[in-house]
Amino acid sequence: MTAPLLTVLVATSLTVAPAFVGAADAGAPAVSAASVAGPATVARSGDGGRGKGRTASASRAPELTRGVKSTGGATATARNRARPYNPQPGVMFNDPYGGDEARYRIFRHIVASIDGVPRGEKIRIAAWNLRSKKIAAALVSAHRRGVSVRVIMDSLNATAGNPNSDADYVQRALREGNKKRTPEMRSWLRKCQGSCRFPLGIAHTKFYAFSKVGRKSKDVVIYGSNNATVLAATIQWNDVYTVKGWANFYDDWIGVFNQMARDEWVRPPLRQYSYGPKFSMTYYPYAGPQAEKQGDPTLRILNKIRCQGATDGTGTNGRTKIRIGQTGMFGDRGKLIARRLITMRKRGCDIKFVYAMFGGDVVKMMRNAGIGMTHLAYDANDDGVYDRYIHMKAMAISGVYGRDTSAEIVWNGSANWTQTALESDEEVGEIRRPAVARAYLRWIDRLYVSRPASWTTDTQGTAERRGVALTPAQVDARTLAIARARGVDPYAMIKAEG
Repeated sequence: MTAPLLTVLVATSLTVAPAFVGAADAGAPAVSAASVAGPATVARSGDGGRGKGRTASASRAPELTRGVKSTGGATATARNRARPYNPQPGVMFNDPYGGDEARYRIFRHIVASIDGVPRGEKIRIAAWNLRSKKIAAALVSAHRRGVSVRVIMDSLNATAGNPNSDADYVQRALREGNKKRTPEMRSWLRKCQGSCRFPLGIAHTKFYAFSKVGRKSKDVVIYGSNNATVLAATIQWNDVYTVKGWANFYDDWIGVFNQMARDEWVRPPLRQYSYGPKFSMTYYPYAGPQAEKQGDPTLRILNKIRCQGATDGTGTNGRTKIRIGQTGMFGDRGKLIARRLITMRKRGCDIKFVYAMFGGDVVKMMRNAGIGMTHLAYDANDDGVYDRYIHMKAMAISGVYGRDTSAEIVWNGSANWTQTALESDEEVGEIRRPAVARAYLRWIDRLYVSRPASWTTDTQGTAERRGVALTPAQVDARTLAIARARGVDPYAMIKAEG
């Protein structure tokens, strides 16, 4: 079966507040020893290093609730039939500082896809967290109209110490009527104890698979950095990629999902699939003989990039262009990747980062080497905790890759550049389509120069309006000082929200 045309869906109305261009910042997280430990002692978290104790989750942000009524302590749609929806293939970004459409673009795409699944079809979702009344309502409504709904999430996100009424409601509601269904059509919500397919790590994938949406869209898969939460829309910059009509691709996702559902060690857990020369997928945990043979997956990619000789209009004046939007990079693995990037910078690569939670040593190394970096993280209410941040995990290149001197490639998905990611359920796609790579290059370039100006000048929650604009470094220093004074982890929310 040939692959469908994976077109790019990028709206043109992505408004961003005025910004400081190419600003520097402090950007040095206080990374605990637990968060950089080796495989035997790694702490489970949203990739930040909390142990069994859970940092309190973010307070609930407002949701879109039109057409929703209260049912059983949560919400449920009053719809009995699927709503028409034709999910468009390609890449999609959200912007928490854009208007309503830009903010909820991915969120609405996911909800509309759930609402569009007809009776007798299947929904399969694996996400670090489910914490949204709107998504919960859509899933329960789908189940009640005869759709098989199955959800996998990490157990840490619904516990006595970290209550999750949305996940609890979905779990209870999906049990209703299962005895009257055939086994393959029964619904459930399950919580993995750590990585679903490995003894370490976390259940950190973010994918949404639908056997059918609307009348014609079959085998729909949405994957990327977006969790099934409203905070993914209101406080995070995220990306997803949508594929439809590609049965082999859908079937491979379902195969991984079914392995995750058993919550037991799969040997080997690493799965790699190729769909021709333009598209491939890798499913972590990155462990087993093949992983050992290949070595670190990110370094493996970086080692194939050459910094000079870009042709056919790619790169920057003949130099390979690299743009990275990454939430987490720290510890020994973070430093190894940083050293490779520094070498590439010295050889002429044009490298720019947008990041949220990097180790202080990693930031210092790369800044000293002249790598462009924008810290896209902000404490909006002056409590010492960053609560607006980049949540993407993507890298796009334009230039020389292997023997291709005009390569345009993007790697996207759910994996941070940390040790925990290698031990966790993650997905990483490699897309060799110029239109897709260019969309990521443009988006990351935009974020690089678009740290909102309001972060340095306007009211931060309880803070008074500043008479003089602060530099990004001063804003970050202020946040870190408040965190020290209050005895809190400035990256607690980033870690908790995965």
